[in-house]
Amino acid sequence: MDKRIEKTKTAIYDAFKATLDRKPYADITIQDILDESKISRSTFYSHFKTKEEVLKSLCSSIFRHVFSHSLEEEKSHDFSKSSIFDYKHLITHIFYHIHDNHEIIDAIFKSESKDVFLNEMRYEIKDFANAMVTNHYIKEKSIPSDLRSRGMVESFIITLEYWVNNLYKETPELLTEYFITLNN
Repeated sequence: MDKRIEKTKTAIYDAFKATLDRKPYADITIQDILDESKISRSTFYSHFKTKEEVLKSLCSSIFRHVFSHSLEEEKSHDFSKSSIFDYKHLITHIFYHIHDNHEIIDAIFKSESKDVFLNEMRYEIKDFANAMVTNHYIKEKSIPSDLRSRGMVESFIITLEYWVNNLYKETPELLTEYFITLNN
């Protein structure tokens, strides 16, 4: 991505988060984001049409790396030597990224935008859950595959909500164990 575009989007995301810390999501206006980010209206509209697009794009930017097949060494964790088929490491990787982005996720969870975030998470994790079921990572049960996948998605959401509400007291590794135990 072009550095200028990346810088502009980061400014918009940061402004959105700062505004979300001060105001309910329903009350946030584009002008609030513009005032906080100090970017022009035309620049904003060249990237987004609504605050809902900002929220969805922000969610996508958080999830994009997490659900990509590239595992690189990062500040908070290193799964670079792991296989993309090592589901335990991938689940833990997801939790690390959630923790790394906890400030914006906390702001989202305290607002009416929580449902948008969780629906985006459901969408993003769906293929991952399907792969785990297809590759028999989770023990075989006499439940249809699509129902098992949906159950895994929802148990991931429940685990995530628990962790956020519990102020991230558990490690990503422990959360992964909780998730796997819920699904076995």
